[in-house]
Amino acid sequence: MKKIKKRPYLIFITPGFILYTIFIIIPILYVFFLSAFEWSGLGAMEFIGIDNFKIIFTDARVSPQFWNAMFNNFKYLLCVWFIITPIQFLLAYLFFLKIPAHKYLKFMIFMPYVISSTVVSFFATMVFDPNIGMLNELLINLGLGQYTSAWVGDPNLSFKIMVILIIWQGAGTGMMIFYANMMDIPQEIMEAASIDGCNERQRLRHILLPLSLPACASTIIMSAIWALGVFDIPFMLGGASGGVNGKLDFVNILFYRYTFGSALNGKSNFGFGAAISVSMFVIMMIVTLVQNKVLSRFEYEN
Repeated sequence: MKKIKKRPYLIFITPGFILYTIFIIIPILYVFFLSAFEWSGLGAMEFIGIDNFKIIFTDARVSPQFWNAMFNNFKYLLCVWFIITPIQFLLAYLFFLKIPAHKYLKFMIFMPYVISSTVVSFFATMVFDPNIGMLNELLINLGLGQYTSAWVGDPNLSFKIMVILIIWQGAGTGMMIFYANMMDIPQEIMEAASIDGCNERQRLRHILLPLSLPACASTIIMSAIWALGVFDIPFMLGGASGGVNGKLDFVNILFYRYTFGSALNGKSNFGFGAAISVSMFVIMMIVTLVQNKVLSRFEYEN
């Protein structure tokens, strides 16, 4: 009680710390523990040490699937860095310039974010399905039947379609972060730039872009974490198998397939799924630390 009287902030910290420990720290530690066992979720747990990790990284059947899924995660991460984030910044800049109908367009771009990813994927299937999809039907009715395709079933198009869907659904979040950051720039700076004779290109390059880098860092960090843990949209588009030739296979789908399915040894294997989770956890921590190190230079200095 004396410590609490001397440090009253402990009253506010303790409940959150207890809940965080119960629902975050303990489950993470349990996953590390479980990764050393073979267990179907029923019956006794068999200790096998690091055998689960050996299977992930050396098994002739499983390892190529894991690295293919990891490659897809990082390919999508590159899309976040070099395609999605620039699009979000460009949209925010256009709205900052108050282009015609900017309020309506801002609402329409942000609106898909409130729609469930499952619903978005379902309607995308209705559009791109080669048999019942409306896109092929539309092309045929327009006399462009030679351009019909399997779309999501085409390994050359499936990943691109997924990225387009994610941009359509999620571009609004980063856009609003950039837009809020631009609106937060003191008006005196913008007026001084105009008085000094800056044109729009110079104002973008020397004022808006540098002052938007902190927002860019926040957007990239959040998007990167989501990119490494993506599941719902590729699962709905490509199924548990990861699509044609594994083009829509991601680590979380691999986890689902081996943990709750029977892909490894004909039964569910929670221990092997835990090993996949631990491997991905370590990789995500490394990526996040590297990103934080690189992006920390763009933070505002007091």
